[in-house]
Amino acid sequence: MKYKGPKYFYFYLTIFVFFLTLFVFQNVAPNQIALGSYTIKDETNSKIYLNLLNISKIDLEVDDIYISNQENFCSTGDVYVFGTLRNSNNLVRIRLQDVSVVGNLKINSKSATIEPTRNYEQFPLNVTSSSFDCLENTITIYFEEKINVRYLEFDNTKAGKNTNTIKTYRITAYS
Repeated sequence: MKYKGPKYFYFYLTIFVFFLTLFVFQNVAPNQIALGSYTIKDETNSKIYLNLLNISKIDLEVDDIYISNQENFCSTGDVYVFGTLRNSNNLVRIRLQDVSVVGNLKINSKSATIEPTRNYEQFPLNVTSSSFDCLENTITIYFEEKINVRYLEFDNTKAGKNTNTIKTYRITAYS
C-alpha cells in the first residue's frame, strides 16, 4: 500500500506561508520614501511636483549649487509647500510646524516662517549658509499634521546676485 500524505497538507502549508509573510513584512513597513534628486531653475520660480499622501516631514539635502561667485553664501530663495489637508480637497499653502537644518545652514527669520497662530501671515522658508560650502547639508521641514503634498515651489527671484542659489535637492519624505 502506497503512503498518502495528509489530505489538506498543501492547503495548510499555503496558509502558513501566507501568515508568515504577513508577520515578517508588517514590521518593515516603509515610512521613508526616497524621491531622488530634483533640479530647479536659477533666478526664476520652479515647481517640483511630488503628489505625496500622508506626509509628516520632508528632508531637502543640497546636492549642487549655481555658482555666481566662489566667495558667496548659498541661499534657497523662498520655499513654499502646497498641498491639501487630509480632510479637504482645496489646494492651499501648507503651514510649517518646525524647520531644522543640519550643517552650516541657518534659517532666516524662523519665527516668521513657523508662525504658530493662524491670525498672522506666515512667511516663506528662506535658508542661507554660514560658510561658502553648503553641499551635503540638510533642511528638514515638519508639518502640523499628516498632509498631502502636491508640490514644492522655489522662488529664486529675490535671491540676488550676491548669493549662490541651490541647483539640485535630494528629497526624502516621511509618513
